[in-house]
Amino acid sequence: MENSVLYKQEYDRSKVQYLFKNSKGRDFVCGDIHGCFDLLEEKLLSLEFDPQRDRLFSVGDIIDRGEDSAKALFYLQQNWFYSIRGNHEQMFLDWCRETIPVFRADAFRYHMHNGGSWVADYLGIHIQQLNDDILDDALITKKYPALNQWVEALSVLPYAMEIKSSRKKIGIIHAEIPQEVNWSSLEAELNKPRVLYSLLYSRKYIHSLRPRKYSIAGVSEIYAGHTIIDSPQKIGNTHYIDTGAYSKNNLTVVELAN
Repeated sequence: MENSVLYKQEYDRSKVQYLFKNSKGRDFVCGDIHGCFDLLEEKLLSLEFDPQRDRLFSVGDIIDRGEDSAKALFYLQQNWFYSIRGNHEQMFLDWCRETIPVFRADAFRYHMHNGGSWVADYLGIHIQQLNDDILDDALITKKYPALNQWVEALSVLPYAMEIKSSRKKIGIIHAEIPQEVNWSSLEAELNKPRVLYSLLYSRKYIHSLRPRKYSIAGVSEIYAGHTIIDSPQKIGNTHYIDTGAYSKNNLTVVELAN
């Protein structure tokens, strides 16, 4: 089952972050980073990215699988870097905030199976020690307070972003929005588990036999990740841009036209 313990967990209140286009410089959006921050920095250097003027938006999944997931915390502290919450950020939160040990253990193992073992290295302990401690009655953040800064940083990540100009509205999500959901009502729809699940985990439309029928009303363009593809692909008004940073050494960074 792909959705971890989504059905068991109480999540933060639904939220979408709303921004206006960059009036000082350029805006870029990148695919799933997955801890490959050296690759990201190479891309930004080639684009002559200026952190004093430009902004970078991430489609989520900035942690796990790659070699430098711990660097994500540094990026989340930069005022030019914006990220939404991907399923990997949610996996981390699932076990860090779960109060019931057996559910916490399920969520922990799911995250470890999907690239989360770097957390043990970050804490300076063996993965087996963390595995043993996960069944304690107390929250795991009580045992390892260093996890609190991650919980705080990831908990505030929105599920979607909107960048608005006088001419268009650009949406950024992690996976997919159900076709029947209008962008303008997305925030209200996020209290529905199936909509939240779709935003974090869905591959329904990109794998559809009739992908051209997929389009979301109420927004000009959407940028999404989650599903690794050989090159960026547009279906309807959604751009899929996860080109496999950790698996193919290929990170897509796209400039958003004003």
